[in-house]
Amino acid sequence: MRIVFLLRKTSISGGVRVVFEYANRLHDRGHDVYVVYPIWNNPIFDVRWKLNIFSLKRIYWAIKSILINLIKPNKVEWFPLKTKLLKVPTFNKKYIPKADIIVATRWETTYQVIKYPDAYGKKFYLIQHYENWCGPEDKVNLTYNLGLNNIVISDWIKNILVKKLNAKIEKVIPNGVDTNQFYIDRKDNPNKNEVRILMAYRNEKWKGAADGIKAFEIAKKACPNIKLVMFGPSPNMEITKDVEFHELPYGDKLRKIYNSCDIFIFTSYYEGFALPPMEAMACGCAVVTTDVGAVSNYAIKNETALVVDPHDINNIAKSIVQLVKNKKEREIIAKNGSNYIKKFNWDKSTDELEATFKKYVS
Repeated sequence: MRIVFLLRKTSISGGVRVVFEYANRLHDRGHDVYVVYPIWNNPIFDVRWKLNIFSLKRIYWAIKSILINLIKPNKVEWFPLKTKLLKVPTFNKKYIPKADIIVATRWETTYQVIKYPDAYGKKFYLIQHYENWCGPEDKVNLTYNLGLNNIVISDWIKNILVKKLNAKIEKVIPNGVDTNQFYIDRKDNPNKNEVRILMAYRNEKWKGAADGIKAFEIAKKACPNIKLVMFGPSPNMEITKDVEFHELPYGDKLRKIYNSCDIFIFTSYYEGFALPPMEAMACGCAVVTTDVGAVSNYAIKNETALVVDPHDINNIAKSIVQLVKNKKEREIIAKNGSNYIKKFNWDKSTDELEATFKKYVS
């Protein structure tokens, strides 16, 4: 099959990684796979979305992203992508390869895919979140009933779309974790008394970074021997000098960061699936996580992780202290998590995706 994925951008994110994981595996199975992304990837000037087109900040970032896409090489530095990568001026059909299957991967791309003639392939929508947080809710809601074949990554998303919007879901296919990339490879901490607490930082408020930092500060009063380690994009909030911060690590460096830490905390308010806790488990961290989205698929309370309610800073702190003071419990949680997460396998997920595509290709 010739399969085309439309991506809004190729920069580091969990959603982009999911597309790349599928693209590589479908390529390895002999399919002709294209990942297509546009130079013009920001809809803020498009009045159809009714966004604030007069915001100077939005205009600045739109122009900056266009200039970066024009200048940067057409390759992905942070992921070993094997497929054909096409940088196109826009998603106009004249720039898009004709295919057997074409896949929208974010709400904006659905409005492009639905307009393509049949020669561009059977139309699918890989839904990784209920994306009312990143676009006008009325426009986002319409995308789930445009007539594309909807594939969702979790029952949590399926339940929202079916109950709220009466959307038809073709298939639920959970994310996996690449255990060839993320695995236990631990070295002894030269500071024997230090317990390292890791958190994935994101600038979006709903990712809960501020909650994680507050919880750590509370926990440190009871456990002065803990160290906060963070990774993510350049932060838009103040991070104190005693925090060990890694900016946008990937590949082996990211695995080594996971393996250098004892506890991973995840404090999001709202998630479609969430890859970082899975990767942390695979690397032998004991996980403390909020009960959001599909996290409950792999974070089994008091067995594979400690699970708390979103926004509950005191209980996040209490869970950190619990695992710091009880090394045996921490080791059991970490071992259970690393064993259980192996059930989430990208090859198995690709089997399901490939079979779903084949149903529509004669």
